[in-house]
Amino acid sequence: MLHIGSFWAPFKGFRMPGGRERQTDEAKKKVLWSGSLGRGELYGEGVEVMEEYDAVVIGAGVGGLSAAVLLAKEGMKVLVVEKEDRVGGRALSLRGEELREKGSAWYRRLLAGQYCWLAEARPGLEEMAGSGTLDGYVLDLGYHGVSVAGEGYFAHLRDLIGGYGSRRVVIKPFLTGSWIGGEFYREPPLSRSTDVDEKIQAELDRLGKNYLDFFGKLLAYTPEELEELDRVSLHDHLVNIGFAESGVLYDYFRCIGTLITTINDPHDISIGDILRYSSQVLAPTILKGGEVYVGGFTEGGVMAWPEAVAGRLRDLGGELLLGSEVRRIEMEGNAVRGVVLGKDGEETFIRSPRVIFNPPVQELFRFVEEKVFPRDFARRVKSLYGYGSVNPYIGLSGLPVPEEHARRLIKTPCVVPRSEGFSWDVYMAWNIQSFIEPTCAPAGKHLFTAYLPLTEQESRDRELVMKVVMAVPDFLEGIYPGFRECIDWELYTVCTRLEGVAKSVTQAGSLKPDVVVPGVAGLYLAGDTARGYGVDMDCACSSGILCAQAITGRDYGLR
Repeated sequence: MLHIGSFWAPFKGFRMPGGRERQTDEAKKKVLWSGSLGRGELYGEGVEVMEEYDAVVIGAGVGGLSAAVLLAKEGMKVLVVEKEDRVGGRALSLRGEELREKGSAWYRRLLAGQYCWLAEARPGLEEMAGSGTLDGYVLDLGYHGVSVAGEGYFAHLRDLIGGYGSRRVVIKPFLTGSWIGGEFYREPPLSRSTDVDEKIQAELDRLGKNYLDFFGKLLAYTPEELEELDRVSLHDHLVNIGFAESGVLYDYFRCIGTLITTINDPHDISIGDILRYSSQVLAPTILKGGEVYVGGFTEGGVMAWPEAVAGRLRDLGGELLLGSEVRRIEMEGNAVRGVVLGKDGEETFIRSPRVIFNPPVQELFRFVEEKVFPRDFARRVKSLYGYGSVNPYIGLSGLPVPEEHARRLIKTPCVVPRSEGFSWDVYMAWNIQSFIEPTCAPAGKHLFTAYLPLTEQESRDRELVMKVVMAVPDFLEGIYPGFRECIDWELYTVCTRLEGVAKSVTQAGSLKPDVVVPGVAGLYLAGDTARGYGVDMDCACSSGILCAQAITGRDYGLR
């Protein structure tokens, strides 16, 4: 049955993992409309809510929240609808206690809702849930180091919305390094990028090259030049600048490229996305002064950031509805009319002339019939592919790595060779996350986190995934003798869309679908599958800013 009405759920009075806010059933207030499109009939305790919004956002992921909070700041009436019980989308966190309280089936459902599945648990997940093995840990879904320790597009949005109010977001920076051919290569903060490892400098000197040659014109690139570079591969770029003449330099810069794009194959990595982020985010941030780092971990879990943005959204008059799913986008001809929600066996209509779609764009035709869209757009969307990953979480009884490594994100070009059936050698980036951000593990324990990129197809192939799972502890034991003895537990999750649209030479940056959907009035895109720039969550954030810019006509400083 279709009701004309609205749900309303105030974002207050509940706690999130790590001591932050999370919704409870008591906090939800349901409003059903009596049949007219005017004022609502209250159902139980509640607040009378008008049924029409200036914009409805589907999904409280990073991109959707970024767009929503900017619209609210402009005085628009905004509703964000999220199917989960928490904000963040793929940038969500959970407390280990939740596994014990809610059970293994709940955890598997949470993973499935974000394009993830559990490949392996040691001991078994049911045993972990029953014994409270994960109590005291905070796990982010997938691997979620925050680019530039939050000083990229996250900081740009923070400044646009006037901060987070009273909410505190702390991102602890980390250094980086590489492990290539059995040797460790240290890397300085970005603000001292010319202070490179002596072994890398020796290779550069041998070839008569400079480290900064990799970045080309840097601040002098025009938008048009960067759009052309979106179609150029990392491999071709390394050949063109002469770095491919050194195997060490090739692997070193391939690791940097994979870190930014989550793609293993350097022939598929877009150099344009790397150089755009370097020129538009990294270089300007460095020029502001102070130390600038490649990334960082959020205190209390990565979800602290989307929670802070959601809180700021509410400060500005926006509304957030958790635990409700959008069934479809209602159309009138080729114009958006609103959305239909499904909850508790009922359907409820929310009227709005604008809808922002935050899930992966490949899901769009589940909500609107494909025939509504121009053929070229529909064909393009169906051709887009993402990139997945295996994400190990390992609980450790001690610190089995040198502190020089523990304070860094370390990258290596090959943990599993392509000869094992993969499209390219499988890279890994890893941290002792708790050494950098101690609140993610109980006192006296450590949390190891990592990610190993796979193509979407590889990430759905259990046999290939298990090759990666089995290789990880062996690889770590080879570098750090005694690592296995420190293992308390292991979880290996797989995300089939860690990057919703891979940053490849056919679909990176400017090649992604625009935030304004063609042929449909009032429909917009936000998130890492729409036009946006940068690494992972920064990409989703920049897409949300571009989306809000398109709706409001304001200049938020992105092109």
